[in-house]
Amino acid sequence: MLGLLLILRIIHILGGVFWAGASFLLAGFVEPTVRAAGDDGRRFMMRFSSQSGLTPAMLIAASATVVAGLWLWWIVSDGLDPAWLATGRGTGLTIGILAAAVAYIVGFVMQNLSIRRMTAIGAQVAASGAAPSPDQAAEMQGLQARVRLGGRIVSVLLIVAVVLMATARYLPTF
Repeated sequence: MLGLLLILRIIHILGGVFWAGASFLLAGFVEPTVRAAGDDGRRFMMRFSSQSGLTPAMLIAASATVVAGLWLWWIVSDGLDPAWLATGRGTGLTIGILAAAVAYIVGFVMQNLSIRRMTAIGAQVAASGAAPSPDQAAEMQGLQARVRLGGRIVSVLLIVAVVLMATARYLPTF
């Protein structure tokens, strides 16, 4: 059991560090810079999202983090024992897990799917050799706004998750 706990903690911590760190970097620094750069920023982001591999890497890291976290939660709570869940540690970890799970869903729905659609539109535009149509441009702007909002929501939820998971053992039971 100790070996399993160690493996799950390593996956959970390393995956979480990558997921949260990349989210904070993108939402806090890359996205505002790209937006300020205008068309050059848009071209950079299209190439970055289609060629860097960051989006699938973040999805893998987030998925591994959530799965390992849920498994750890099950183990440390003795199968979600209500008495343990009512402790400060149990409550803190449970709220942290919920925040991370919502961040995962928001990241997938608002960001991952939108980035995939933007990449597809970018490929259509590149293949045509023409400028984006007004419909394509409008859809791209809507998708960019959705990705930006999703990034902010995910970052806030991940801050909540990280803080609660890091401090759960010190939270009092009421």
